[in-house]
Amino acid sequence: MTTTSANINIGLLLHDVTDDFSSSGFQQPTAQRYKHSVAQFVQYLDDVELTGLPVVTPQAAHSVSGRPVVTFTFDDGGASAPVAAELLEERGWRGVFFVTTDLLNRPGFMSSLQVQNLRRRGHVIGSHSCSHPDVFRSLSRRQMAEEWIRSRDVLQQLLGEPIHTASIPGGDCSNATIEEASAAGLTQIFTSEQITHSWSQAGATCFGRMMMLDNTSRDTLNRWLTHPTVGILPERALRFTKSHIKKLMGPLYLQLVRQRRAMHEQG
Repeated sequence: MTTTSANINIGLLLHDVTDDFSSSGFQQPTAQRYKHSVAQFVQYLDDVELTGLPVVTPQAAHSVSGRPVVTFTFDDGGASAPVAAELLEERGWRGVFFVTTDLLNRPGFMSSLQVQNLRRRGHVIGSHSCSHPDVFRSLSRRQMAEEWIRSRDVLQQLLGEPIHTASIPGGDCSNATIEEASAAGLTQIFTSEQITHSWSQAGATCFGRMMMLDNTSRDTLNRWLTHPTVGILPERALRFTKSHIKKLMGPLYLQLVRQRRAMHEQG
């Protein structure tokens, strides 16, 4: 891992912004932690605006030097994405929306027309794989490549432009995950590592993100915004611990995740 820039990029990882949680995104209990009401999201936007920090997409980050920047990212491609986009636009901001392409045009997820409309309005569209595997790093390299290539091709055909941006489903990252994404031409890769600088790996520029959960307080967000190096250390330590526990569990972790999903689908 090689740091690519001295600039600090405070990437914020969100999913659904809606007052009806059942209308957007995945519905299993673990997914509910990543949903925010419109009022809660607006409060977050207020707090970011009060700092005066520039809000940019990764493509525009190079135009800002010497100051931390903030990037709003949204995973999964839930049906509420246009709501979040409109709220960003009211402040002159744009976000990055990562789409799980197998779920396009399905209930709870964006339509192809909505994705095209977001792009026309200046938001960045990226890949979130095609099927959102339970534990991405458990896939074989061939399976990883297929996930990235298929999703890239769907988005490129839909938007009529190259797709270079991606985020890793579930945050389960490995060197192979990044290598296969980069080989597929996805050279701006957003992870779930709680880091506020970018780094170079396997020919790609990688970004960390701070996870915005339903219980992420405004005080916590302001700590990240005000002290984006030392202020993130509690969350970074927790992420590090959880990641190592998952790796130690090995195949058992994958089994538990699949069992949880099966129980939800049966219910």
